[in-house]
Amino acid sequence: MSHTPSIDIVIPTFNGKYLLEKHLPEVIKLSPGAGIIVVDDGSTDNTPKYLKENFPQVVCIHHSKNLGFSKSMNIGIRHSKADFIVFLNNDVSPIKGYLEKSLKYFSDKDLFGVSFNEENSSWPVASWHGGKFQFVTGVDKTKPYYSGWLSGGSAIVRKDFFDKLYGFNEIYSPGYWEDIDLGWRAWKSGMKILWVPDALVIHQHESTFSKLNPDFVSTIKQRNELLFIWQNFSEKKYTSSHQKFLTKHALRHPKYLRIVFFALVEYLKKGKKTKGSLTDTQVFNLINKPYEN
Repeated sequence: MSHTPSIDIVIPTFNGKYLLEKHLPEVIKLSPGAGIIVVDDGSTDNTPKYLKENFPQVVCIHHSKNLGFSKSMNIGIRHSKADFIVFLNNDVSPIKGYLEKSLKYFSDKDLFGVSFNEENSSWPVASWHGGKFQFVTGVDKTKPYYSGWLSGGSAIVRKDFFDKLYGFNEIYSPGYWEDIDLGWRAWKSGMKILWVPDALVIHQHESTFSKLNPDFVSTIKQRNELLFIWQNFSEKKYTSSHQKFLTKHALRHPKYLRIVFFALVEYLKKGKKTKGSLTDTQVFNLINKPYEN
């Protein structure tokens, strides 16, 4: 890169002042030169007052009501004029050098973003089987891998590429699958995504969703899984096998029809098919492989 890139860190929070108290000092300390934007998504715990009194350098965008992850992130990122955006959950602390160690990979002009190495996580191995898009955790953490998507809670992206993709798809609100959708759209547009082992963060997993009703969270996850498939997969070999899965699964589990109906209503109102220069088969052939520089 010919100039020192500008970086803004966008942190969404909802009644997470106690998490900001724990993690924000480390974020500021270990992110020299980066701007920080906290999107307070309808909190009632005086987060804006706390930030103003303790971290006046932090930009705080406050919503009067809770809008959900994807909307909050899009609003925060639109506020930025930086070259790069860091996605950081309010329960994440970085390890020294995480920005420098991720920025070096952007010498590849087609690289959309880098997913950080969370201590107890890894890169996703994505596949299609059983009529569904599925993934497991990659075992090898010794080298960078081409990843199907970035973690929505710990990653860095080129802002201009993010803008070209029109940000997170807000159909997934309040959350889940929006980061997978963003990554898949990036690959289909000819961009690349990396997971790297040397950009380390610690994710405490004390997020807002852990406080919500488990049945509600499960319903949202299943609904958004279907919305992701319906919007992103068009090749007949995928759509045909998915239709068979829906039929068999609904026959075996009649309550699943409620999830299908829930997803269908959202899809008919807000759904949009992903278009790109690559097919899903071509994307599958590019990801899950070690990085080549």
